[in-house]
Amino acid sequence: MHLPARPAHLARPLRLARLPLSARATRPLAVVAFLGALILLVGPNASAQTTPPERRPMRVAVTPVQPFVEKRNDGYAGFSIELWEEIARRNHYESIYVDEPSVEAQLDAVRRGEADVAIGDITPNVDRAKLVDFTDTTIPSGLQIMVAQSQAGPVSGLWEAVTDRTVLVLLLFMAVAVLAAAITIWLLERGSNPDFDHSAKKGVGEGTWWATVTLLTVGYGDRVPRSGSGRSFSIGWMLFGMLLVAAVTATFTANLTVHRLNTTISTPDDLRDHSTVTVKDSIAALAMKERHIPVTEVATTDEMVAAVRNGTAEAAVYEAPVLARAVHESEGNLALAGPQFTHSFDAFAVPLGNDQRQAINLALLAMLGDGAYDHIYRSWFAT
Repeated sequence: MHLPARPAHLARPLRLARLPLSARATRPLAVVAFLGALILLVGPNASAQTTPPERRPMRVAVTPVQPFVEKRNDGYAGFSIELWEEIARRNHYESIYVDEPSVEAQLDAVRRGEADVAIGDITPNVDRAKLVDFTDTTIPSGLQIMVAQSQAGPVSGLWEAVTDRTVLVLLLFMAVAVLAAAITIWLLERGSNPDFDHSAKKGVGEGTWWATVTLLTVGYGDRVPRSGSGRSFSIGWMLFGMLLVAAVTATFTANLTVHRLNTTISTPDDLRDHSTVTVKDSIAALAMKERHIPVTEVATTDEMVAAVRNGTAEAAVYEAPVLARAVHESEGNLALAGPQFTHSFDAFAVPLGNDQRQAINLALLAMLGDGAYDHIYRSWFAT
């Protein structure tokens, strides 16, 4: 079968049209123009992303209470200040510090809207929580007692420790035990041992010497048991003597440590018979009033510490971190008496319903997680 011939215009192969030379030359220019337009569109957004966010002003109410807030010539320092400055850095706050004369004045400034936050030695309670909101815990706290160490020297309280009733009872028991051991060893050795005289008066005297030096582990060896029963008794006496001497030594040492303090205060009830000082309008002052314990109230913690140091007061009652710092800086002149008798915590205060409370709490949690809080805490309360 014969097919018809293909038309001539279809017989030629298809060829792509070629752009004129002038059009090909302008192609790079078009690419450059496109990239330039893209930079103009994206550029402002990218630069906006790298611009630091605007810092929010925060009026911060403070009251100087060491070691939380300390006012210096070049500004403020202290545990609470460092803690807040780190929170402010993370939340892009600009801090404007406002001095207040007391914690109550700080809280009142927050309540009236004259301050955005109050920081420092602030312990929440029911009455305060009705006026302001509190953040999460900034530091554990609680009330404790501080007294002055005796300045009489290394033998201070020696006579009181020796004449303590428990020590006297133990010394009397030791004397009776030595006499009993002396009689026993004389009875066991008098028949065959020339070291122990046959007569009771002289033999018991020699036995007393042996019992004493054996008890105190001196053991001169001039009186030595030779019978089997005498040596067996000697072993028992040496073991008993070790325990007896250890008991007397431990009791004496404990009493000497206690009597080196100017007082034997260890609990709040002990304060009833001693002059006590605390800070006016503080949690400690309120606690003493509730317990009906008379105290002298001063304006600042510095005055409180000075009163104990110079003997104007026998004891001070205040929050444990403050007293611990004072003891550390006193070079052995002050001491903590007894454990904390209340347990609480400090926090920052913000206005009721304030939207920054959550941001502050989140920053605190982040600082606990990354170690920043621990670093600040150790720099002020390492002891």
